[in-house]
Amino acid sequence: MFMPRYTQLGRRIVVGICVLAAVVGGAPGGLDAAAPPTQRAAAPFATAPCMFDLPLGVIEGQQVVCGYLTTPARHANPDGPTIRLAVAILKSQALNPAPDPLVMLQGGPGGSTIDTYFEILLSDPSFLPNRDIILLEQRGTLYSEPALTCQELDELTIELLDQDISPEEDLQRSAQALQQCHDRLVNEGVDLSAFDSVENAADIEALRVALEYEQINLYGVSYGTLLALHTMRNHPEGLRSVILDAVIPPQTNFLVEAPRSQDRAFTVFFDACASDPQCNDSYPNLEQVFFDLVEQLNETPAQIQMTDPETEIRYDALLDGDSLEESLFQLLYATEIIPALPRLIYAARDGDYTVLSRLIALFVFDRTMSTGMYFSVICAEDADFNLADLQLDGLRPTVATTGRRDVEAILMFCQDWNVDPLGPEIDAPVSSDIPTLLLSGIFDPITPPAFAEGAAATLAQSYNYTFPHSGHSAALSGPCSKQIIRDFLDNPTVEPDASCITGLSGVDFITPANTLRVPSLLPLLNLEGSAANELTLFGASLALLLSIMLIGPVAWLVWMVRRHGGRTVSFVPIRARVLSWLTTLNGIVLLGFALGLFVMIVTSLQTVTTWLLFGAPRSWIGLFTLPLFSLFLTAGMVVGAVLAWRSKFWSVWYRSYYTVLVLADIVCLVLLGLWGMLGAAVFG
Repeated sequence: MFMPRYTQLGRRIVVGICVLAAVVGGAPGGLDAAAPPTQRAAAPFATAPCMFDLPLGVIEGQQVVCGYLTTPARHANPDGPTIRLAVAILKSQALNPAPDPLVMLQGGPGGSTIDTYFEILLSDPSFLPNRDIILLEQRGTLYSEPALTCQELDELTIELLDQDISPEEDLQRSAQALQQCHDRLVNEGVDLSAFDSVENAADIEALRVALEYEQINLYGVSYGTLLALHTMRNHPEGLRSVILDAVIPPQTNFLVEAPRSQDRAFTVFFDACASDPQCNDSYPNLEQVFFDLVEQLNETPAQIQMTDPETEIRYDALLDGDSLEESLFQLLYATEIIPALPRLIYAARDGDYTVLSRLIALFVFDRTMSTGMYFSVICAEDADFNLADLQLDGLRPTVATTGRRDVEAILMFCQDWNVDPLGPEIDAPVSSDIPTLLLSGIFDPITPPAFAEGAAATLAQSYNYTFPHSGHSAALSGPCSKQIIRDFLDNPTVEPDASCITGLSGVDFITPANTLRVPSLLPLLNLEGSAANELTLFGASLALLLSIMLIGPVAWLVWMVRRHGGRTVSFVPIRARVLSWLTTLNGIVLLGFALGLFVMIVTSLQTVTTWLLFGAPRSWIGLFTLPLFSLFLTAGMVVGAVLAWRSKFWSVWYRSYYTVLVLADIVCLVLLGLWGMLGAAVFG
């Protein structure tokens, strides 16, 4: 679930956070609470080539099966127009997989389940090794047909990136672009009122019937939890268990609560840093520093640059204070980013927006969000309030101001979107005895733990847990939540073992005390700029340096032949051996550093990827002493090369070869210096 914000650069921040967090959700909605479940004919499912690119080595038909579910646009009219929902099934490789799969629902509304979860789950077969996972691309989303994407808003975002316009003009331009999207979709024959949680929940039951499962397990994140709750209410017969991650119950209007939820998350975040000795010492008065910067940027926006990851085009952009506050709100969604936020704030205070602009670019240029689906859902289900319902007393002034402005924008947009309202009855709490696991993150800025408590109050067999390090979504935030999910799915009627939560200490903030400053790691990994050429040059130079391990023994054999021929030169064996071993050792040291760096990166990607935004975990400081040792060995090689030419104790060709080795070694060290790795152990 996200809360739309319309503050220049912030316009698109809202729709891209799923790229980072992989867990964005949406808004309340559902079927008439009084309506009983209805039987419908099975909607046909047909396999089809996967509608997205598969990673190298993945075999379609074995690890993954793709297809489309054809379902009525309006389930009450089964003979009327139809739509197609994309489906990707991750097949369990177990000999005897469980008969009941896990069906996953993304949030937004409008987020792509397949785009968010496919590669993440494919790379982590230990998550659910004994059960198929079905990724349902909800109606209106990226790979389904039709997709309610709004390229008009995407184009407007790029157009206005570097323009300093008033919030009023920005709102007006956004409304015009959204109206253009609305008119285009309507002209294409899209029934915008059919894209709500009433129909969405019926799609899930249609999928179960079409795939001939007696029961399924259902996972929903954020808006997906609303969708799951309404499925529990209206189609309970097909559900074995339900997992609600980043929960919002239908009786809670997240739009009305959004400013208070944001303010609560800010308090939790700033208090967490203040209570952590290392964080507080490294980033004192963090909250004051942040809001001073917000005020400063609202007066004089910062010039930043962002690169579109899809087109690799670089854009100039303005970052004002409201957009900075917007960024913090959205970055709190992403569990992996939270440890880096204090450092990001202080870097921005010092005028360094390098990492922040990289993160914002992921949001701004994300094109996977179906904005039309978002507005069809929330305008039908959550726009039934007025501004008097907002409770802004006691909130931070800037949060209250932007919160009111955002809600005003939503109400205005919903008038223009013009879909049929579903009525207040869908807001009734869901009562059910289906085993339900509820997960929350303490830093969640939009669906706080209190929402899960509200949902659990009417779920007779529920288990509710809050994770002290997580943002929006906890399911994939670490081994603890994964273990709890596995235990729950193995036996939903028994409370899972959640003792691992007591061992979670909260956020391990990135500070100079635990981080080595190596800012080049991420650009090198992404092959940005000249990184590919630099890495190629480093690899070639290192390979040349290591050639001594082949050429050295050959040269020694040649010398032995000459020695037995009576042509021995005094002291040549000792000098040759010393320099050859010195060079060989240097090559091994640099090779060991390169391999160790690879292992460190892989380890970080599997644990705390945030470190790669700034450098390396300080626990790897020993690895970064190797370039310093290589520098010492290189000095010896340079001296040896000079002596070789002065004393002429090698042949001309071997002296030339050795000089080339020295130059190759120097190239490696120069590149390590440019990358900030040569002195990282000392100055990092």
